[in-house]
Amino acid sequence: MIFQDLKQDVRVSLRNLLRAPLLTLTVVATVGLGIGATTAIFSAVSAAILRPLLYANPEQLVRIYTDAPPNKFPFSVADYLALQSQHTRFAQIAGYTSRPMAYSDGRTAERVRGKAVSWSYFGLLGITPAIGRGFTQADGKPGGPQTVIVSHGFWQQRLGGRPDVLGQRVRLDGSDYEITGVLPQTVGPLEQNEDFFVAAQWETPRRKGPFFITVLGRLRQESDRSAAASELRAINRRIFPLWQTSYQDEKASWGMIDLKEYVVGDVANLAGVALSAVALVWLIACANASNLMVARVTSRHRELAVRAALGASRARVMRYLLAESGLLAIGAAIVGIALASAGVSLLRDLGPRYIPRAREIALGGQTAWLLAALTAASALLFGLVPALQGTGRTLGAPGNIAESLRSLTGTSTGHVAVRRLRRALVGSQFAVATPLLVVAGLLIGSLNALRHVDLGFDSHNVLTGGILLPSTTYPDATHVMGFWDELQRRVEALPGVSGVAFSDGRPPNDVNNHNNFNLEASPTPPGDLQPVTPWVSVTPEYFRLLGLTLTEGRLFDTRDGVSDAPVVVVDRAWAARFFPNGNALGQRLHEGGCTTCPWTTVVGVVSTVKYTGLDRIERGSVYTPMPARGSRPDAAAAARRVRYLLLRTSIDPAGVMPAVRQVIRDLDPTLPFSSVATIDDLIAESLQIPRSLSLLVASLAAVALLLSIVGIYGVMAYYVQQHSKEISIRLALGGSPADVLRLIVGQGMNVVASGVVVGLLTAFVLARLMSTLLFGVGAADAFTFGAAAILMLAVALIACLVPATRAIGVPPAAVLRNE
Repeated sequence: MIFQDLKQDVRVSLRNLLRAPLLTLTVVATVGLGIGATTAIFSAVSAAILRPLLYANPEQLVRIYTDAPPNKFPFSVADYLALQSQHTRFAQIAGYTSRPMAYSDGRTAERVRGKAVSWSYFGLLGITPAIGRGFTQADGKPGGPQTVIVSHGFWQQRLGGRPDVLGQRVRLDGSDYEITGVLPQTVGPLEQNEDFFVAAQWETPRRKGPFFITVLGRLRQESDRSAAASELRAINRRIFPLWQTSYQDEKASWGMIDLKEYVVGDVANLAGVALSAVALVWLIACANASNLMVARVTSRHRELAVRAALGASRARVMRYLLAESGLLAIGAAIVGIALASAGVSLLRDLGPRYIPRAREIALGGQTAWLLAALTAASALLFGLVPALQGTGRTLGAPGNIAESLRSLTGTSTGHVAVRRLRRALVGSQFAVATPLLVVAGLLIGSLNALRHVDLGFDSHNVLTGGILLPSTTYPDATHVMGFWDELQRRVEALPGVSGVAFSDGRPPNDVNNHNNFNLEASPTPPGDLQPVTPWVSVTPEYFRLLGLTLTEGRLFDTRDGVSDAPVVVVDRAWAARFFPNGNALGQRLHEGGCTTCPWTTVVGVVSTVKYTGLDRIERGSVYTPMPARGSRPDAAAAARRVRYLLLRTSIDPAGVMPAVRQVIRDLDPTLPFSSVATIDDLIAESLQIPRSLSLLVASLAAVALLLSIVGIYGVMAYYVQQHSKEISIRLALGGSPADVLRLIVGQGMNVVASGVVVGLLTAFVLARLMSTLLFGVGAADAFTFGAAAILMLAVALIACLVPATRAIGVPPAAVLRNE
């Protein structure tokens, strides 16, 4: 019987909803938007933070690092080899370092992404190649055969997916690597964006440094974390005296964190803001839908009274009303699924550079449960309140049924409760929309501040791209320097090129080397951490090409790249940091922890350039001269590192790009010209995350504001309709239209003002929580809070004025004649 009644309720409800298409479409579209957006953002949060890593027993995996507060940096080869030979609390350790390489198929060359990994890497993570084998200890032996495991995508796209690929050789950086395996299509986050993995062959070093190996460990099941952490500190203390001549920081130790925490990074605030924003829009949509449903139930009180008079119980009528809400929620869920699917596809395609584990984003699992919960909650939020209010007023007592049946005009004393309920719902909408608007304003203000950061140079018409010379093709300094000199000569001769330079880093956040140093004037106390700053190697033309200002001393010249007396140029931020009351010019330092090397002298001070991000406070950068023709033979290795070619053009850089590529192809067709972009492109790319977050929250704030306007307009239109007779009588008796207008508008603005006040208080708390995402704007920025409040009140005033003006514009006689 119950199922038969439910079937009948659904059929009747569907028919009634089809008779009110505008209401049906409004509820389905707005609530569906909230469900879809919330589900899509939650899917990204779930993939990044909530799900376990796609490795065997991921809870046992940790990342091990050098702990030198406030810095946490990778291991050196000396550290890794010592840990590998002395650990007892770990089942296994492994290490890797990023290693992009040039891949050539004999016809074309391109830069591909990859890692150099220890032979134990795949075994530690529990990864078994889909084809072939993993690395063995023999693969990691220095001087042994060079081997590589390729990704599934690399195998398909560049090797044709051939089944006989094992044992074949691929050419990377001018050397042949034997393919021993192909990874499965589904891999963990550390492997998702890589094309290949070569077996690292790390030899015992002569000094401790540089620090470039990311170390992973798998804890033994019986081993607790505190014991493993104690062992790391003990090993570090044992080996410190062995390398003290090259690394003096006695306070530095080794630490570890969960691998998941390392992979995900610091995205909690970013995820929280995005998820909160879409959840607030969903709440506003539900409040708006509830408002519409209250109005619908109110207009049907006589219908409901008739049902009760014919014997329907209150529970039966409520079930009928909830059936309508359920159908609307299902329709909203269908719209939400479509929007969420599109959102998930977009996040998976565009997110890998900005969202951890973006390729794992999907609608299944926890996301499907959230979608179901949002659908059920939506049905209750905009269905239960109107059902309780409507049946309570109409069917709560026998006298109410009779009153509803006698009512012809739709007015009754019960309408006071209806008005209060609808006002409360509208007030809640403004209370929720206001924080969204404030947060959007803060993020937009922060983005605007980032856009106007002083970069310290002229970024207009500067084209850059990276080139790496392989040691097999360029074995000595003569070949290396000959290539760079010829490349510079040919590119300078191209039409439209006004300047050419080289560097191993580029602004605003692409620096490949951070180096420690010890000042002669203020040496670091024994055992303390030496200061570390970006260390950018440049050719003499670099400063003029970017338009850096020389404030003291001189710039590099051609002699500095070959001289045995090392020199550096520093920026103003470096000089102010280390010599706030003196002159940095002529000061000397030892770099890289070397105590026996010749002193390096500061010969110039230039304007400050952003190398570590637009939102970071610059703490100083050091420029060193790039090795040039005539350098010592051992300088060839340094000269072979990735160099960025920088050229300033007098025309659009896009017009010069093909000619530059052709020059490189003519010199060496096996060399890829990679990471090609203008400096303006790099700046825009560095703003992508704050821009995307600002756009998302601003769009949601606009939707919330629109829904709130619709809500207050609906309440005021309902108020005017219910009081049309009273308004006409006031006007007929000589009442001032302005006084009546103030009375009507005041009713609506009281509701709005209370919601805005609550919203501002909520926004103050939210802004404090998201303060780490702001730049150049305070979390309690008075202008943003004031502007948001004024905007909310202004648009609400317009929404209230429209029905009020319409009401006083109707002749009183016409209204009274129709009553």
